[in-house]
Amino acid sequence: MMNFEEFKAWVKENITSKDWKETSQVEISVVKKNNGVSKAGLFIRESGQDVSPILYLDDYYIHYQNGELLENVIKKIRDDYNEKVQMAAVKIPNLQEFENVRGKIIYRLVNYEKNKELLEDCPHRRLHDLAVTFRWVAHIDNDGVSTSLITNRQVKEWGVTISDLILTAQQNTPRLFPAKIVDIEEMLAGKMSFILYPSTIPMYILTNEQEVNGASALLYGDVLKDFANKKGTDMYILPSSIHEVILLPSDRINDPTRLLSMVHDANTTVVSIGDVLSDSVYYYDRKTDHITEIVSDEKM
Repeated sequence: MMNFEEFKAWVKENITSKDWKETSQVEISVVKKNNGVSKAGLFIRESGQDVSPILYLDDYYIHYQNGELLENVIKKIRDDYNEKVQMAAVKIPNLQEFENVRGKIIYRLVNYEKNKELLEDCPHRRLHDLAVTFRWVAHIDNDGVSTSLITNRQVKEWGVTISDLILTAQQNTPRLFPAKIVDIEEMLAGKMSFILYPSTIPMYILTNEQEVNGASALLYGDVLKDFANKKGTDMYILPSSIHEVILLPSDRINDPTRLLSMVHDANTTVVSIGDVLSDSVYYYDRKTDHITEIVSDEKM
């Protein structure tokens, strides 16, 4: 069996043929993902093509390791490439003009320290130990969500400021990714990263309808305030992952120290590296409408 380096070389050599994209340029390069995770990105560049989909060979290598024939792996890569190109041709706007993407710009919460290198190349705003980044939505449907990080170079080309991005994302993100809060017992156990307390203590999940990067719903206007007022209590916020956070009524929690240790333990044993949001715990005060990062053992 080939190791990953040998597999990448084999794919690069065999992905094109006289019957498929023979004149295309094939490149494999490292693509930086969330929290410092890197993947091997396959780029097939055709003449006159404005958009080149990225296919991550790490995923296809798993199929090969599981016994998939190499000819079937190549076929799957080609089929996935064709599907992405067709999708891009319909949905990808002209990215040179800001107005073409204004209605598609959203924000996303990521960990600041784990993404420092990535953040050097993109506009962002610091929020406690997190960072608010900006992306534009390529497509969103029942099959999934595809977004792309907005870079400093794009912002310069568009002639806009980070304030423009913030105002635009504040309008678009709740519209494209509506928030939802559900009791944890209503969620399937397999969808949650970890369980912190017995069901005798109420726990609620804040995410979005797509359940993708749903932790960003923390920034949606009065969503958190309205919920806390409805329950008549402040809230502890536990960053379960980039896809959701857990809300706990503060009047039911006597030992916040346990929350800190549980979040840390879950992030190191259960949550995948790319999905970790933070090891911190946050406290929401409904009277001040303010989120505070808990940095000590004391309740804040």
